[in-house]
Amino acid sequence: MNSIKIPEEFNYISSFLTFRCNLSCPYCLNAFEDDFSRKRNELSGEEWVENLNRIETNVPITFTGGEPLVHQDFIKIIKQLKPSLSIDILTNLYSNTEKYKLTLDTFVSEINPSRINKNSPYASIRVSYHPDQMNPAKLIDDVNLLKNAGFNVGIWAVLYPGPNQLSAINQMQFRCKDNGIDFRLKEFTGKYKDELYGNYSKYPDSIFMEKTKEVLCRTPELLISPNGDIYKCHRDLYSQEFSIGNITDKNFQAEYKFRKCNKYGQCHPCDVKLKTNHNQELGYTTVDIIKS
Repeated sequence: MNSIKIPEEFNYISSFLTFRCNLSCPYCLNAFEDDFSRKRNELSGEEWVENLNRIETNVPITFTGGEPLVHQDFIKIIKQLKPSLSIDILTNLYSNTEKYKLTLDTFVSEINPSRINKNSPYASIRVSYHPDQMNPAKLIDDVNLLKNAGFNVGIWAVLYPGPNQLSAINQMQFRCKDNGIDFRLKEFTGKYKDELYGNYSKYPDSIFMEKTKEVLCRTPELLISPNGDIYKCHRDLYSQEFSIGNITDKNFQAEYKFRKCNKYGQCHPCDVKLKTNHNQELGYTTVDIIKS
């Protein structure tokens, strides 16, 4: 198997270990038109380890989903990755149930906190808070369990415009302050009651359009789906279209280049909205697009 050398322009590598999730939030970005079952083929732990270990990069690998902790080999994957790969995790921490086997006690006892060591302005374990489906007191307890064990962890919440959501988020901010927990907000992306949320001024005709057109598109991200397929953007990832390769292909190489796309107008909001980059600097869009 050849090594995979990540171009220096890349700033994000995301391994979607699974699209399965134990929650069903109405604003979920990967519910696939309300399909919360998210039934997709998934690589085994052995396959993830073998192929992620081919990667040569200084860019951290972000484990996400769905809920990454529901992958049956999550602990094995973390423990068997080569030490030179930096790791961070996006999780809701609500997988610690008998249904999903993995408990936080197991996580703490099996994983050395120094292993999850992304060097960034924010926490290496970012816990998503979903007020309508979570017990806030339990979430605080779970995060404190990780903090006390030495993990770098914080809580993030999406500013979904629902009134109950916003009120609960405000209360969680005070809970986190009282407990010394880093709490941050993420802008809601998409539509709510026919109103568009997010700044899409760089590519204003890129989303929610009836007609599409062909453009050239380039991204500095490597998005790896549960079955190993790799995509250039989140639109393609979630719709399972236009894969540019598979992580298990022994000859796969990441390339930083413009590619043809005929789906401009139906881009995923996450890819084209103005946001902060990996250094938390505002004014960045994930993709660069050349329109004819």
